[in-house]
Amino acid sequence: MPLTLVPDTLARRGWGFTFTGTGTPPPECQGCPFQKLCLGLQQGHRYEVAALRDVTHPCALHEGGRVRVVEAVAAPFRSTVETRLLRGTAATWSPIPCGRPDCSNWGLCHPVGPMAGVRDEIVAEEGRVECPAGFELTRVRLKPME
Repeated sequence: MPLTLVPDTLARRGWGFTFTGTGTPPPECQGCPFQKLCLGLQQGHRYEVAALRDVTHPCALHEGGRVRVVEAVAAPFRSTVETRLLRGTAATWSPIPCGRPDCSNWGLCHPVGPMAGVRDEIVAEEGRVECPAGFELTRVRLKPME
């Protein structure tokens, strides 16, 4: 289970976040001895705090000035998958290419965080989705495969 640092004010079991690390640390992080631990997750992936450690460190970036060491696990996310791709316990997820951001399903079909083209474990199938663009979609909960 990967270790990372999260703001002490947000560190609690079950708290979810999307790691947005850009590869280039912000200026506040220059010279910080904990950069590797802080920036060690996969960019764009969703995580959940599984356990907290009794260790905090000073942080010039986060509100409150302290970060806590936590154990992070890949968190499931809700989205849609074309029904024809559901043939087992995994699916390659990509946003639906409908070009209709005014659709009520847009947020479900284009969630923030997941990486397109990545094979994900299907945690649950939650039924069909009515698609105004004509795609045959199923609502699913997916989790990145490790």
